[in-house]
Amino acid sequence: MDENNLAYLQKTLDYLGFGTRLNEVLASSIYRRPEKFSLGINQRYIPWEFRSDPGQGVDHMHFELNFSKAKDADVYFLNSYRAELRRYNSADAVVQNFELERDNRMSALQSYKLLCGLSLQKEIFIKNNAQGGNEQRSKVPVWFKLDLSVSDDSGNHPMNRFFPGYGYDLDRAVDKYAFSGLEDPEKKEAVIKALRYGNLVELPLKIGEKEEPVYLAANPKAKTLDLYSRDMKAIRDEHILGTGQSKVENPPPEKKRSFEGVLPPPRVAKQFPWQHQGGDKGNRTGR
Repeated sequence: MDENNLAYLQKTLDYLGFGTRLNEVLASSIYRRPEKFSLGINQRYIPWEFRSDPGQGVDHMHFELNFSKAKDADVYFLNSYRAELRRYNSADAVVQNFELERDNRMSALQSYKLLCGLSLQKEIFIKNNAQGGNEQRSKVPVWFKLDLSVSDDSGNHPMNRFFPGYGYDLDRAVDKYAFSGLEDPEKKEAVIKALRYGNLVELPLKIGEKEEPVYLAANPKAKTLDLYSRDMKAIRDEHILGTGQSKVENPPPEKKRSFEGVLPPPRVAKQFPWQHQGGDKGNRTGR
């Protein structure tokens, strides 16, 4: 067993937010030298609306991390992981396979936010063709969001990416609304940073003649913010910027879903990876 390879993989798991709980079972799996294997781990996350009272509910994530052995060396690679989210008040699961290289090394927490329907910004390296044919790489900030309304033949949801050229100006989107307290530059900077991280932020918003607490989340596709009431119902712009009265948008009865989460859950395609799996998927070790 290559001890340097093991140490690198253990550091990678810690960096991605899986901690050190898998260190022992990872070493045991590599010692047996299979061509590929999977390790399972469960983690819990407190929904944003319950941060002040975690006893109200907890979201559960299950991850299966997939490793494979190099063809010409006795070293292993972490190739991908499968993430499954079960909300505190839902029997339905939201599932996604994250390829580390293709999906820009999304962490466990980032995958949780994406499966909740949130958008987040992450700096990634892109290749540029320089003069003389020399390939160069530059780091750019990119917004990511899963389209949970559709899935491909393997059950995966498309990952939407919004590059700087798309023109989403988060500062301008925040300035569109009369949030209280953002006159302080440091507080505004903290709010912008939280939204870029894919967090749901609570702020008081002036609606008509009074202030009401609302949740806000970045919406890069529409180049705006998504606003929600304390009970996580969507608030439309015309009720804030138009009539000045706070009215929330309720889903029509025929489309009403049996659960609500961090955000009003997107319409999740009822198609999951295990419906397409077949054949030997390699050794699995759960924990």
